[in-house]
Amino acid sequence: MHIRLLLMTFFLQFFPEVIKAGNLFILQTPLFRVRNKRETIYCYSDGERVRAIEKLGPKPEITRFKGLGEISPDEFGHFIGKNIRLEPVTLSQEETIHHLLEYYMGKNSPERQEFIIRNLRMEKDEVKPEAEVVTA
Repeated sequence: MHIRLLLMTFFLQFFPEVIKAGNLFILQTPLFRVRNKRETIYCYSDGERVRAIEKLGPKPEITRFKGLGEISPDEFGHFIGKNIRLEPVTLSQEETIHHLLEYYMGKNSPERQEFIIRNLRMEKDEVKPEAEVVTA
């Protein structure tokens, strides 16, 4: 998320017209790879991971990706294409670019910290005990 924020603020500061035109997207990368000897399923949420485990049967191999840097270039090609997940970066009418840059990159660290704490979500990881988990 930190790198995402830095890149978005770069575009906001130097290329705001790209965002205003709707031409900046965030690539959603999978959180998990669930596979057996016949099939590999890339999962973008815990719910998708649970469904993939149920579909593939007993003891699939589960890999947790912490970010894009852990995914090999060869594997990257498996989830880029017709099923690519892109999230558009948009600006609301009430937000000015100056205000956004000041908030996310300014000297208001306590205010940003409070925002993060207020909006933090905790999720319970519900891995079935019979599944093998591999961390990439």
